Amino acid sequence: MTVPVSVPRGLPAPGPRSVVRHRLPNGLRVVLSPGRPGPRAAVAVHYGVGFRSERPGREGMAHLFEHLMFRGSESLPDGAFFDALHPLAGTANGTTHQDYTDYFQAVPAQALEQALFREADRMRAPRFTPAQLSAQLVEVTREIESMRDGRPYGGLPWPLLPQALFRTFAHAHDGYGDPGRLGRITVEDCAQFFETYYAPSNAVLTVVAPHSEDGLRALVERHFADVPARTGGAPATPPEPAPDGHRLLCRTDERVPRAAVAVGYRLPDPAGDLSAYAAHMVLAELTGRARPADGSPFEAPVSAGCGFFGALDARDPDALVVVTALPQGRSAEDFTRRLTGWWERQAAPRTCEEPDTVARVAAALAARHRRDHADVQRRCRALGRLELLFGHAELADELPDMIARTTPAEVAAAAARLAGAYHATAAVTPARTDTATAAGQAPAPAPDPRRAPATGTADTRPTAPPAPNTGTLPVGRAIRLARTARGPRPLPRLGEPAVPALDGAREGVLANGLRVLAAPDRRGRLVELRLRTALGPWGWRRPREIAALLSAVDSATGATARAARLGGELRLSTDGQWADVSGWAPAEEFTALLAIVAELLTIRHPGDTADAFTGPALPRRSPENLMDEALRQHWLERYGPAVPGGSGVPDDPAPPPGPPLSLADAAFVVVGAVDPERVLTEAAHALGRLPSHSPAPVTATGEGVPTRVAPEVLVLRRPSDGAVRLTLCAPEPPRAGTSEPARYLTTALFGGHLGARLAERCRRLDRAGHVVFAARDTVAGRARALVRVTAPRAALAAAVDDVREEAAALAAVPPGDEELEVVRRYCAAQLLTAFDSPGLLADALRHTVVSGRGLEWVVRRPALLGEVSGEEVSAAAHALFVPVTDTLVVLGDVEPADVTRELS
Repeated sequence: MTVPVSVPRGLPAPGPRSVVRHRLPNGLRVVLSPGRPGPRAAVAVHYGVGFRSERPGREGMAHLFEHLMFRGSESLPDGAFFDALHPLAGTANGTTHQDYTDYFQAVPAQALEQALFREADRMRAPRFTPAQLSAQLVEVTREIESMRDGRPYGGLPWPLLPQALFRTFAHAHDGYGDPGRLGRITVEDCAQFFETYYAPSNAVLTVVAPHSEDGLRALVERHFADVPARTGGAPATPPEPAPDGHRLLCRTDERVPRAAVAVGYRLPDPAGDLSAYAAHMVLAELTGRARPADGSPFEAPVSAGCGFFGALDARDPDALVVVTALPQGRSAEDFTRRLTGWWERQAAPRTCEEPDTVARVAAALAARHRRDHADVQRRCRALGRLELLFGHAELADELPDMIARTTPAEVAAAAARLAGAYHATAAVTPARTDTATAAGQAPAPAPDPRRAPATGTADTRPTAPPAPNTGTLPVGRAIRLARTARGPRPLPRLGEPAVPALDGAREGVLANGLRVLAAPDRRGRLVELRLRTALGPWGWRRPREIAALLSAVDSATGATARAARLGGELRLSTDGQWADVSGWAPAEEFTALLAIVAELLTIRHPGDTADAFTGPALPRRSPENLMDEALRQHWLERYGPAVPGGSGVPDDPAPPPGPPLSLADAAFVVVGAVDPERVLTEAAHALGRLPSHSPAPVTATGEGVPTRVAPEVLVLRRPSDGAVRLTLCAPEPPRAGTSEPARYLTTALFGGHLGARLAERCRRLDRAGHVVFAARDTVAGRARALVRVTAPRAALAAAVDDVREEAAALAAVPPGDEELEVVRRYCAAQLLTAFDSPGLLADALRHTVVSGRGLEWVVRRPALLGEVSGEEVSAAAHALFVPVTDTLVVLGDVEPADVTRELS
């Protein structure tokens, strides 16, 4: 049954059928986006319940219930929700916001019906037990500690700022709640919460998939039409009175080095005046880009955005939020005076930012929205959210154009409104001022309101729980709700597997050896660009200097700022192994973006002295990055560079001649709404004449590496919480009689997915606290096989023995057909995740090219993996993972002598 959908005042009427909507007899609203390009599908269910639905004494109930909804339903009891999802590289999660809670999945298109089945089963008949409730209280307590209580500035801007900005309990209270009070909630309370708020009539189901409209309608009706209608529904949220003055809320925190403030202003109601709301979005973007060096009144960078969790993420009342860290000696009042002056400057006639600046910023903001919604899951969630909140899912497609049309006069009017409006300020200050210590410190980074986390389902291990919650029911007894006469139902079978396609893609090699790959993709009307180059021996030895050089190159060319003026972004980075240039822009700016990249490749080293390497410190590095850096230095010193004629020795102080970014062993990937033939032609013109600056390409190799009886052990002393991280690895033999598909499949089977041999061993032996996975990559020009392990300090030797024994077992006995089929299916499904968005596809193709593979591998990988036999897997395991303990890198609070003795 199709029901007309009314459009709130101020919102444009729905356009052509960019989305299809209808309503089931039980009241469930359905939004479909059929025929979406790509081999994956997304499903989301948005329920009209959030923080603002909670009653006094029940703060945090919506978030707790969101966690509980993953733990069991009539056909999928005891956490079986994920059993068929993870083997297909599918993902699922949920988040709780002010006015809604959403649940979402992304799966291969062949598993769409299973995703719909899971959502329908828990909408129809969730299953609650006291034990599950207690377990989820553990998770929620941990999340509250992680996101709010356990980190500096954890409550800024949310949930502190709403307490200052709003006066009504529904809008002002803390949606995380108090763990002690949450511990008094019973399963009966949960059952009542479900009956009240989780009725089909209070929900929107959204599907984005490559299927036809008729096919999607049939699947939706098959699984949701018999969900019983219920009279429950979210009661109207009480209105929030208009602000009647400026308000200030202060908190102290002994962990913060500097004071930080968040300032909030009430926004126009988008349901009444969407154009004014969009103008505030552009004004916030202008404010966030303002820098002291550019003449802004702010003394430190600021973050600004509409909404606590993003634009159009809540009904009225909503807020424009500005956050900054205060310079030493400045107060919250100092900043709000400067902020008011900024609004007045933007509002003054002919002194608002130049018209071309407003247009450029609006175009960039519009392009970022298009990029976000080019992702299959983000698009699905946006459609459902906008339909639930405003009855207008099409805003996901219409909003970018509306933003781009915003005029300087509209932005000036928004600024004038804020200049005369009441504001609320939340401040977090140090518990005591230590002027001597703080004087030389840089201001702490400002929390970004655009990235404020909504509470969500965390995939983490539980810590010690609060007291068990048995409610009024005996432990083990469950409440099952709204069951139908049919009872539990079997999970539907998978459909036909989707075959990845890159129709029209082209690849080639330029005269200087640069490999170029171009793939068409019109989602988002953008172009994604990736350039990756091997650092070479000098760069591998000096990652800090490389980071400084890249910063100097960016400063010399103005690359980042120029890309921003194009309406896109550009970033230069290094992980110690590679240098990367990653960027995107509107498709019409491809030539200009390419020119910026070409200029980056012509900037020479700024000098040969230590003064040339002054620059920002390396970004915070992960434990894995730290271990790989130590291994890289060790292998270079022991084996020498894996480069014929490679330059330098470990103590060589000078960089090689030429630009920091060399085209030796480089890959250039373009994905987007640009013709691939044009990409190859323009790349050849812009990049093909540049020299490679290397006597020979870096070649991943393992030749000349001796086999040792005892492993080498490198220990990095670092504070830890009792767990220790290990990387076990060895150079990968270049010729061992095994094919690339066999090595790929073997890595996944051994330790590359949740059901892999190493993961199963940890479960079988009850290795609590062990996380183990296998991979292959390149270090210092040498291909390697590796296993990453996180384990308790007392179990290091056992963890290494686990890897050795499983590798020996796999090498000795070929796996059976059933196990191979499970891994093949997982690997094929995992490949499809790269097609979720143009950006992800560009990242995946970059990795493919630098690994020495091409389009043939991307398209034919499922078929190639299907040809691998069990015997080939055993041979590959013998070549890759039997010698994987050649070198062990250990990171943690351990004594080197003790670890060497235990692990050797």
